[in-house]
Amino acid sequence: MAPKKPTSEAPPPPSSRRSARIAEQPKSTSGPANGVKVNSKKEVNSKKRSAENDASSDNKKAKATTTSKASEPKSKEATSKKADTKSKEKEEKKAEAPASAKADTGSKGALKLGDKLPKITLKDNEGDDVDVSQLAGEKGVVVFLYPKADTPGCTTQACGYRDNYDQIKEFGYDIYGLSKDKSEAQQKWINKKGLTYKLLCDPESKFIKRLGAFVQPNNTKRSHFIFEKGTGKLVDIALGVKPADDPTNVLKFLEKHHK
Repeated sequence: MAPKKPTSEAPPPPSSRRSARIAEQPKSTSGPANGVKVNSKKEVNSKKRSAENDASSDNKKAKATTTSKASEPKSKEATSKKADTKSKEKEEKKAEAPASAKADTGSKGALKLGDKLPKITLKDNEGDDVDVSQLAGEKGVVVFLYPKADTPGCTTQACGYRDNYDQIKEFGYDIYGLSKDKSEAQQKWINKKGLTYKLLCDPESKFIKRLGAFVQPNNTKRSHFIFEKGTGKLVDIALGVKPADDPTNVLKFLEKHHK
């Protein structure tokens, strides 16, 4: 009897089957599925730091721009204030007469030590009439003169009297400022600087002439005059005074005069 032929070939060895399965598997692509790129952790952190740096840079630029814009009004305000001060200094210098200048005392002449206040009516800062002759009597009065309201030197002088007001008042003396300014300007200055006494308006220099402090064509000598309490007599005349020293010199005189 003839031998039977094998019905199929012998199966391949195991190693050959594994190689076949690997060959049948599709090759992986370098990119992810659906075409979406997945960044590595390093790339994400790097981009995050870059974005934070950009944001910080933008914030600094915005802050610098804001600061620059904010400083512009202050700079303009300071420049405007400086220009205003210079303008007022010129006005003050133009209105002030030097102590050595010859005074125009009018037909009646200037008051002398021992004289009393003249009969002259002026407006005060509120627009009310003031009889100058009635300013001194039981109480004395200090009248200080300044060239122009709300100018640098005059403000120094006026604020000095404000700061020494209570001490001068303790001696029994009132204080009055005197200039050629109108009531509106005087009141505005009082409100601005908190002055604690009245200001007299003498646009025609009637009282200023009698005090010997008027100089042609339209100038005033910075000065003060003290009329004694009780007698009403003129006891101190000071012409060409310095703004900062004037109020304290008045106080020193009163301290010595009423020992």
